[in-house]
Amino acid sequence: MAGKLIVLEGLDGAGLNTQATLLEIYLKEKGYHTLLTSEPTNSVIGGIIRSSLNRDIKLSGRVLQLLFSADRANHLETTIQPAINANKIVICDRYIFSTLAYGYASGLNYKWLRQVNLSFRLPDLGILIDVKPTVSLSRISDLTTSFEMFNTAKQLSDVRKAFLMIANNFHIKVVDGNGNVETVKNKIINIVDKYLKKNKI
Repeated sequence: MAGKLIVLEGLDGAGLNTQATLLEIYLKEKGYHTLLTSEPTNSVIGGIIRSSLNRDIKLSGRVLQLLFSADRANHLETTIQPAINANKIVICDRYIFSTLAYGYASGLNYKWLRQVNLSFRLPDLGILIDVKPTVSLSRISDLTTSFEMFNTAKQLSDVRKAFLMIANNFHIKVVDGNGNVETVKNKIINIVDKYLKKNKI
């Protein structure tokens, strides 16, 4: 079986980490070899990114995006591509589309963002867990890490609009993430099962 890259995207509070973990458990039970990973990574570059997102250090939007790209380049070279080459299904919590959505919502030029990000490998399957900004805000307080630069209803609404635009442009599957964990999990599993069946994996 050829390796694949599945990415989950969405606002903070959409349950990305939870759903990525549940998806990996499900695929393992089905007999697939998997790798669960996330961005920003735990590398030195990823640490700088998180410090900026948490407002511990101040970086311009362009610098932050270039750091995301550097982190992704390293992530692909050292983690994602080797796992795909080993015929694993890689599940990534956030990827290119998060940086596009958050970058665009922060006021950066979308054409420039595309040029920076689309040099990287596109996922085989992208899933957007779509939640309302009010739901995101109600859940963010329980998160240990979040994009703290985007913590108002207006900011989150802008990011959500960007995500939905990107989902349409890149044929990303959109899942209603406003329900309970089990309901959302089943919707994601249904999409993944159909993809794997269609591609005879």
